[in-house]
Amino acid sequence: MYKKSIINENPNYLFKALEYSSDGIYICDENAKTIYVNPAYEEISGLKASEVIGKNLNLLLEENTFNISASLEVLKTKKTVSLIHRYISGKTAFTTARPIYDNKKIIGVICNTRDVDELSDLKKELEKAHIEKKRYSEELKLLREKHFSAKGLIYKSEAMKETLEVASTAAKFDSTILIAGESGTGKEVLAKFIYQNSNRKDKPFIKVNCAAIPKNLFESELFGYMPGAFTGASDTGKVGMFELANDGTILLDEIGELTMPIQSKLLRVIQEQEVYRVGGTEPIKLDIRIIASTNRDIPKEIKDGNFREDLYFRLNVVPISIPPLRKREGDVPEMIKYFMTNLNSKYDKNVVISKEVEEALNQYSWPGNVRELQNVIEYMFIMNDRDEIKFEQLPDKILNEHILKSNSINKRGSKGKLKYLMEVYEKIIIESALKNHSSMRKTAKTLEINPSTLSRKIKKYNISI
Repeated sequence: MYKKSIINENPNYLFKALEYSSDGIYICDENAKTIYVNPAYEEISGLKASEVIGKNLNLLLEENTFNISASLEVLKTKKTVSLIHRYISGKTAFTTARPIYDNKKIIGVICNTRDVDELSDLKKELEKAHIEKKRYSEELKLLREKHFSAKGLIYKSEAMKETLEVASTAAKFDSTILIAGESGTGKEVLAKFIYQNSNRKDKPFIKVNCAAIPKNLFESELFGYMPGAFTGASDTGKVGMFELANDGTILLDEIGELTMPIQSKLLRVIQEQEVYRVGGTEPIKLDIRIIASTNRDIPKEIKDGNFREDLYFRLNVVPISIPPLRKREGDVPEMIKYFMTNLNSKYDKNVVISKEVEEALNQYSWPGNVRELQNVIEYMFIMNDRDEIKFEQLPDKILNEHILKSNSINKRGSKGKLKYLMEVYEKIIIESALKNHSSMRKTAKTLEINPSTLSRKIKKYNISI
């Protein structure tokens, strides 16, 4: 009704619409007299409006202005006609002519004409775009696979094998997972492993670091907001993390950092499977797989009043605990090999780690877990100027712990603990320095002591040269 009233009030509206049509429009009356052509028709046909308007199609055919007329065929058969023909412009066109009726009587014919070459070009562009999209999709898939391979889970221990078996089983379902583990154990890597092995692996994977987002911005970041929802809000609004993850997976990393008010809203999102943007009144339906992770003791946080018990039960449908590195026997040597291979490949080197260094790294307690191990390997690799990383390049904290573990205090006899440890430390340094130099004199110079002093200490500690 609204559209009809516009045309009734302003008949010129309809003609303006025809003028701006990208299709060529040709109209004749019931006697085959041309009454209208639009600019697109002029461009396609190569004919000016002044050359055809008011003229009969039969005459135009006789004058060879046209070589065929779909409109005449429609007036003859009273049926819609489609054909492909070439205009004097040299352009090949696809024309569809339809009868115009008024009370079951034909009062004219309207033709829609399209440039076939243009359609062909458009088709080619669409095909090209489709191929490009397919190529980008394949490249994205390869990059994703490469990403997961580069960030892969390196393990040999039975503890991690059992953890991954649980994760592999849980990955096939959409149940919410809570991954618990100390900082640096690889909770995010395990979450990506679950995502990669799930039915949603080709859908979005969005990570939210709950500890990194300011508390006053968390709601708007997680749920999004409407235009002008608060002071400083964007005029166009913002899509929240949950919306971005729709149909896919969202990782709520460090879930224990959420404030109680946000926990309440998150609980509602999980229960209702819908989210409201800040300032919005319409719910946005969600289909999301939720994975949460934390390095906190959530049951203790619940007792202390810092975490909602009902939210914990919602998140802890499938609990997975990642053991710390110190309890993963056999994993450290595998990771050392993995990190060293990556570094050598990246920097085109062939650096190796000595057996003494590997032994010390294997015995270390690794309070920072896998992240700390990776950082230590990278530090020694960067600081090393030879083809082998030696014992003296170990960070002090690892060297000290190694001395304590590898030399029993019970062996010290009547010596005090500190004196005994200092002597062990001195012996290790001298042994390492002797291995790296071809003579006693060079070794003494490196240690900044007299050769005679070095000789005396070698004899004291019964060091084999």
